Amino acid sequence: MSGDEFTQDPVLISTSKEIDKIRTAISQLKEQRASLIAELKNLRAQRRGLIDEIRKLRDEYKSLKEKYGKLVEERRKLIGELKAKREEYASLIELARSKKIEVDNLSKEVKLPISVIVDEINKLEWSLQTRVLTLEQENEIINKIKRYEQLLEKARKAVNGRNEYLELKAYITSLKVQIADLKNKIKTLTDEIGKQREIILKLRQEIAEKSNSITQLTNMVNEKQKIVEDLNKEIEKNRARLGELREEYNKRVQELKKAKASKIIEEKKRAVEEKLKSGVKKLTLEDLKLLYSTPEELEEEG
Repeated sequence: MSGDEFTQDPVLISTSKEIDKIRTAISQLKEQRASLIAELKNLRAQRRGLIDEIRKLRDEYKSLKEKYGKLVEERRKLIGELKAKREEYASLIELARSKKIEVDNLSKEVKLPISVIVDEINKLEWSLQTRVLTLEQENEIINKIKRYEQLLEKARKAVNGRNEYLELKAYITSLKVQIADLKNKIKTLTDEIGKQREIILKLRQEIAEKSNSITQLTNMVNEKQKIVEDLNKEIEKNRARLGELREEYNKRVQELKKAKASKIIEEKKRAVEEKLKSGVKKLTLEDLKLLYSTPEELEEEG
């Protein structure tokens, strides 16, 4: 059997075809894997980018929440202060109303200025000290002085009450200004809180959307990673089969070589036997080896 005859062996042909088929499959699987690995690299890069973006957004979100909390706390304090001022205002309005009624009533009773009342008291006291009076006249002057002194007390009380009323009015006016200022501050803070809340909500929504994108990317990465792992298993499986086929191929080649060598030995042995039949008495050492050695021994020597 010649070397060309090996290529005609159906077993070798079949094995060779299967080897080529497995090699092609491995090559295609590797291309598939390379494409998937490139996709995985791109997906992981996208995911890393989104994770970095979310980290920055969360830092911003935390900062905004702290600012928002401070604004809410500041407004809460101002609302408390406004409530206290309003309560004080209401209380002072009632006090001022009461004070005005008291002053108005005293003013109705006291129609003379304090200076006139004091002059009248002084005159009466001078009369009491300098004039010779009957007991009845003296008692009348003393009673007048008492009435004027009572009137003087009411007059002074009216003046003091009026001053207190005016001071109350001034303080109430100041409170009104403070209350208006507090209301403006609260409105400004409320507007700012509303803006901050809107920014926070948008930021939270953006974080949620990016988190969903990361989840989707992670799922895609996991899916493609699973495919890569399956491809690796398939490649290893094909490589193992390729190794088996190569082993089978080489084994078959060895079998064919052995068969060819055995055939040549048999042909040579028959030729020596023909020599003996033809009457040749003297055989060469090579001829003797062919006659008396086993095929295995001749193959080992060969």
